[in-house]
Amino acid sequence: MKVSWGVMLLPAMFSQLIAADASCRGCGAGKLMLQCDVYVARQGDLSRQHVCEEYAKIVDIDGASAKAAWYYLLAGKPERAVDAAQRALHQGQTFAAGYLAEAYAIFGKHEEAKKYMERFRTLKQQGGYIEKEIKTLRKIYPSADFSALKE
Repeated sequence: MKVSWGVMLLPAMFSQLIAADASCRGCGAGKLMLQCDVYVARQGDLSRQHVCEEYAKIVDIDGASAKAAWYYLLAGKPERAVDAAQRALHQGQTFAAGYLAEAYAIFGKHEEAKKYMERFRTLKQQGGYIEKEIKTLRKIYPSADFSALKE
């Protein structure tokens, strides 16, 4: 009897989950961000980079170009990261200087990378992010030289 009761509840539970998901604006974007952060950034699963790109596009459209730059880097699209970071800097999102420095390092443009890294380091809130990000980016860009970003 317990098995049949559980089986009867499953469709009701799933229909509520689906209904809740449909009414949740932004939940899809949140799921994409979490998937990118877990699978690509933490685990280094490059087969899921498309999720990072989808999320980057969403936040870029919403005006969070600095955030988009980071997710474009995770997506393996450093050229898109450069565009997003430059737009972010023009919009006053100064934190994007770090992402621009990272993208230039990936392209081997070390002078530009140093220039933007110096700009990033003047920010009070920068505290240790770059070192963590470089560790993550090395999984995605193993042949990139990030030495220009060191202090």
